Amino acid sequence: MYIELSYKFDKNMPIYPGSPKEEIIPNTRIKQDDSSNTTTLIHFLHNGTHVDAPFHFYNNGRTIDQIPIEDFVYQTPLIIDKKLKKSELLEVEDLKKYGEKLYLADILLFYTGYCKIRKNPALYMDNFPAISEGTAKFIRTGLLNVKAIAIDVLSIESAILGPKTNFKVHKTLLDGDLYDTRPLLIFEDVNIGKILNKKIKKIYAFPLRLKGLDASPVNIIAEI
Repeated sequence: MYIELSYKFDKNMPIYPGSPKEEIIPNTRIKQDDSSNTTTLIHFLHNGTHVDAPFHFYNNGRTIDQIPIEDFVYQTPLIIDKKLKKSELLEVEDLKKYGEKLYLADILLFYTGYCKIRKNPALYMDNFPAISEGTAKFIRTGLLNVKAIAIDVLSIESAILGPKTNFKVHKTLLDGDLYDTRPLLIFEDVNIGKILNKKIKKIYAFPLRLKGLDASPVNIIAEI
């Protein structure tokens, strides 16, 4: 059985504070006596369920089209279930509770429970929970099987602390010069709650191959 973890795109979906809004422009419509239905989408790559490539915060990093396709398939996913409130951060101790499973996982999916308020965009966008810089460093340097992380809020990094710290969490995960270990992929605004308490076989998360760009919309599928 397969379960989709990506949210549907629409012009009113919640977005990271300050990001450009979606524009959906009808070009032709059959009901207006045109020969077909066609549409233009003006889309900001970091809106909706998407994946960040290293190039997002590291100018010499791989762009979304340069990442091997196998890096978007995950054989040993692990959900980190830690309920967090507004502005709270996921810490290293929260991960270590998962013991040996943590070191075998190739993708970590952070379920904070904050996604339950996504239907109220104003609340969902307001100072959502995130992961700490220490947690990002622990994953990057200590969990060497992990290829990617995913979270059920708009960003892996606090919208308040990120700009103040020059986005240290993103850079810790993506910057190829900071550590000798591989940079990771980051999936944001993922509907992880749909697979809680289910036995997950694999996760597939294929992006559009956008040449030279920093991110992509992604359709994330869990096989259970």
